[in-house]
Amino acid sequence: MRQTANQSTRQETSDEAFAAMPKGVAARVLEAIRERPRSVDELMVDLALSHSTCSSAVNKLMRLGFVFDDGTRSMTRAGRKCIVWYASEQPVVGAPPPTRAELEARIAKAVGALRSGYSAAFVEQILTGR
Repeated sequence: MRQTANQSTRQETSDEAFAAMPKGVAARVLEAIRERPRSVDELMVDLALSHSTCSSAVNKLMRLGFVFDDGTRSMTRAGRKCIVWYASEQPVVGAPPPTRAELEARIAKAVGALRSGYSAAFVEQILTGR
């Protein structure tokens, strides 16, 4: 996953798009991926859905542990590389990625800890959220 300044806002906008989706779309997307691994571009065509609908459904399913990226890539209709999504046998439940505000708070706390002379191990715990 690429790291960009907007990466943390991806969750918020994806959650909003997911909430606005018609009922059952995420289940349809998951079922299609269970039938065979697919990219968002393939899901768009196969399910006759928009890119934003498919992308937000896959993003939410990924964050909930129902689908994962195993590193396989394919090409979109536009000739760009894209992720091929696979369904998990069992959902992998984990904490969602931190938001930008949470990361900024961790960094501020870590800087304060460094200035106060705390150990590198403690600062690492702050930054990783453990």
